[in-house]
Order: sequence, then C-alpha cells, then structure tokens
Amino acid sequence: MTKTINLTLKVWRQLGSEKKGRFETYRADKISTDMSFLEMLDVVNEQLTLDNKEPIAFDHDCREGICGMCGAVVNGRPHGPEKGTTLCQLHMRHFNNGDVIAIEPFRAMAFKVIKDLA
Repeated sequence: MTKTINLTLKVWRQLGSEKKGRFETYRADKISTDMSFLEMLDVVNEQLTLDNKEPIAFDHDCREGICGMCGAVVNGRPHGPEKGTTLCQLHMRHFNNGDVIAIEPFRAMAFKVIKDLA
C-alpha cells in the first residue's frame, strides 16, 4: 500500500522580475511518498486550476534528472535535502507527514525571476 503524507507549502509567488514577490501558503494533502517533488507540484496545480486560481509556475523540462531546468530552493537548500539530486528526482519519501516546506526560486542577478519559481 502506498504511503501518503499531508504537507503545508509556502511557495514564492512573483509576477516578474520587476514585481514584488511574496510567499503564499497551500495545502498538499494525500501526497504519495512515491511521487517526485515536481509531481507533487503538479497535484497542487491541478487543485489550484480546479479552484479557478493561478497555478504555480515552475521549470520542468525533461523530468529525468538530466537537464537541470527544475531548479528551486527547498527549505533554504538548492534542489532540496538530498545531495546530488535534481528536484525532479527528489521523491516525497524524504519528507514527513505534517512538514512545512518553503519553495522559492534561485536568486541570481544573471537569472531574474520570470514568474513564481521560474
């Protein structure tokens, strides 16, 4: 039987590099621990869409751990808690039921925020 967890996400939302951003809080309930981090964001975005809310923008090209497009900062660590693991290969089994997860974009002068996590 697949284990599920419930999470609170604090996600950076920003309309563009010239706009002011902010953290917004979302629930991610009944998340399979077999999912990747990006699949979890897909589930959250599906619910946001059903609720007629703007989905979270994030980069996700290959989803195979090859291209590196899926970069974000998770709880203050680039790509999350697992060393040498891209965000698309980070599985939710590395998190615990009830965790609060802060997700924000990389911040660098050369790579301005396009929108949210992208």
